[in-house]
Amino acid sequence: MIRPSRREFVGTVAGSFVAARAPSRQTAAAGPITAAQLAERIRASIGVQWREKTVDGFKAGSPDTVVTGILTTVMATRGALARAVELRRNLVITQEPVFYGANDEPGNRASDAVYVAKKAYIEQHGLVVYRFSDHWNARQPDPRVAALAGELGWPLPDAGGIVRIPETSFSNLLTHVRQRLAIRGGLRAIGSPAMRVRTLLLSPGTTDVPAVISRISAVDVVIAGEPREWEVVPYINDCREAGMNKALIAVGRLVSEAPGMKACAEWIKPLAPRLPVDAGAFDDPYWSPGA
Repeated sequence: MIRPSRREFVGTVAGSFVAARAPSRQTAAAGPITAAQLAERIRASIGVQWREKTVDGFKAGSPDTVVTGILTTVMATRGALARAVELRRNLVITQEPVFYGANDEPGNRASDAVYVAKKAYIEQHGLVVYRFSDHWNARQPDPRVAALAGELGWPLPDAGGIVRIPETSFSNLLTHVRQRLAIRGGLRAIGSPAMRVRTLLLSPGTTDVPAVISRISAVDVVIAGEPREWEVVPYINDCREAGMNKALIAVGRLVSEAPGMKACAEWIKPLAPRLPVDAGAFDDPYWSPGA
C-alpha cells in the first residue's frame, strides 16, 4: 500500500487546511495573546460561516488567560489534561466534550465526584479548555478524512471521502488498519475475509445511513468511526444478503478522529507562531480480552 513519509503527510495535510483568511504573521506575532484572542483568530480563519448555535467555545477556565502553549486533543481526558500540564501548555483545544455531555453543561453531574475532581484539576492548574468541533468538521475538504487517510498511509481521498488503494484482501486490510491506527481492541468488522478490496469510504466520527447510501455503490468497504448500529450495521448486512460485495470496519469514534486533531495542531501553528503547539498523544481506550 502507498505509505508517504511523515514529513510528506504533515506537509500535504497541513497545506490543505490553512485558510486563505489566516491572520498575517506580523499581526499574529505581536505580543502575548489571550485565549479569547486566539479564539477570534480561529473564527476569522476557519473559512466557514460561524454558527449562532454551536457546541464550540470555552468549556473551562478564563478566556482572558494569557496563553503559554497549546495542546490539541480528540478528548480532554484527565490524561490529556495532565499531559498539557507536563508540557506547560495551558490552552487545551478538544474535538469532543470535556464533561461527558454534548453541551458540557453539568446538569445532574454538578455534584458527581468525577466531574467535580476534573473541574478542580483544570482550575488548580490554570488550564483553559476550548472545544473546536462543529467548525473544524465543517471545513472542506473534511480535515478529519484527509488526516485519517494520511495516518493509514493512503493518498488523499476525493471530495466524497473515497480513497483508492492497491487491491488487497479484506483480511489484509483489517490487519493494516489495526496496526496503523494502533487499535488495541476497538475494531469490529462485517464482511468476508477473502473479499477483494480496492475502494474505501472513510467516515470518521459518527456515521449515519444517508452518508453510506449515497456512496455505497462506489466503494467496497466503509471504514467508520462510530457507525449507528441500528442504521448502518443492518444496512451493510442487508447489502450482503442481497448479494452485494460490501464490508464495514468500525474503528471507534475517538480513534477515527485523533488524526484530525494532529492536523488541527498544524493548522493552528500559523495563528500563534510564537507559541508551542502540540498534538496530544492518543491511545485506543478499549482493549480486547481475547487479543
